[in-house]
Amino acid sequence: MRDIAIYTGLRLALLAGVWLLLQAVTPFRGLVAVIIALLISGVISVVLLDRPRDRAGSRVAGVFRRIDERIERSRTAEDFDDDPLPPAPPSGQAGSDAEQQPVGEGEQPGHLQDGDEGPATHPA
Repeated sequence: MRDIAIYTGLRLALLAGVWLLLQAVTPFRGLVAVIIALLISGVISVVLLDRPRDRAGSRVAGVFRRIDERIERSRTAEDFDDDPLPPAPPSGQAGSDAEQQPVGEGEQPGHLQDGDEGPATHPA
C-alpha cells in the first residue's frame, strides 16, 4: 500500500506543479487550467513516474490475485459437499415406462390402445 500512496502523492504533486506553472505563465484560469494541467501532467507522468507506477500496479495486481485465490478456494470447498449425488441409473434402464414397453405389431409408438386413458376432452 505504501507504493500506491507514493505514486498517488507524486502524481498529485506533478499535477499541482503543472497547474501552478499554467497559472503563472498562461492566461488560462479555472476549469480550463485544471483540464490542461491534467492533460500535460498525464503525459509527463508516463515518462517520469514509470517505476513508481509499475510498483503500485504490481501491488494492486497482488491484491486482486489474492482475492481470486480466495474465491477459488471457496468454490472448490463448495464442490466437496457432504451430500453425495444420487447414483445414475444403469445405461439400459433410463427413460419412462412407456419408452420401455415394446411396441406390438401394427401399433405406433405414442398412440392409445383400447382401454387406455388419454387426455380429457370436452365435447364442443
